[in-house]
Amino acid sequence: MSVAIVQGSAGGLGLALTTHLLRHTSLKVYALTHGSASDLESKLSHLPAERVKVIGKVDVTEESSLQKAAEQVREETGANQVRLIACLAGILQPEKSLSAIDIDSALQSFKINSLGHLLTYKHFVPLLPSKKDFNEMTADFNQGKEDPAKGLISKEGSLCFSLSARVGSIADNEKGGWYSYRASKAALNQIIRCLDHELANKSSSALAIGYHPGTVLTSLSRPVVGHKAQPKPDEGVFTVEQAVEHMTGVMSRTSREGREGWGGRCWDWRGERVPY
Repeated sequence: MSVAIVQGSAGGLGLALTTHLLRHTSLKVYALTHGSASDLESKLSHLPAERVKVIGKVDVTEESSLQKAAEQVREETGANQVRLIACLAGILQPEKSLSAIDIDSALQSFKINSLGHLLTYKHFVPLLPSKKDFNEMTADFNQGKEDPAKGLISKEGSLCFSLSARVGSIADNEKGGWYSYRASKAALNQIIRCLDHELANKSSSALAIGYHPGTVLTSLSRPVVGHKAQPKPDEGVFTVEQAVEHMTGVMSRTSREGREGWGGRCWDWRGERVPY
């Protein structure tokens, strides 16, 4: 059994990714949500129930809930079965000046946008297959058995995937503002860099990347772009459906092979590197 973990699965992109995985792969999907399991189950009721398990009340700011969720996955699937850990939870506090800074809100941004991802990896990365385990798993693929990921994830390994943002780039910051959001995403990019080094050093099958999806018209962005905003793909503004197609397209290209050097970096929806 090959497994995908989607953290933040009830949000705009999280729900879209969960749906995409169930429609276009044969992976077993564990959908982690901060809300109740029943609420998300009702949204997924038209999809194959035998391939999705919703785990509710998973708060990324409460490590014990992540630990409990990881233990459940291990008990139900065993070790070394996880092909994808997708961390999509995030909040946006768009402060425009120093006077708008609130310490509690700023700390919450770091807890969710940065440390929530880190704690998710702490408890789920041990469920990733090693290179040796993965090679044994994929021997069947080379003999004609279909990869359950169906091209969404490279046959070369597993993937740790975090939703980051271009505004987390220090080099690309030409406007300022959004102090806590920018800083929390910059911290996330550093976490991804460190994680990728550890994965490589410990001979994991996985690599880690951050991802900037563009501006996606969800409940997170609407307060900033306006509730009447329309998609403008040429300007990097997308519907959720458009965004998940770009996102899964980039997922499918990731590899440690070749000159792109995907691991430990942040990439945008075009598959172009976002500078630190």
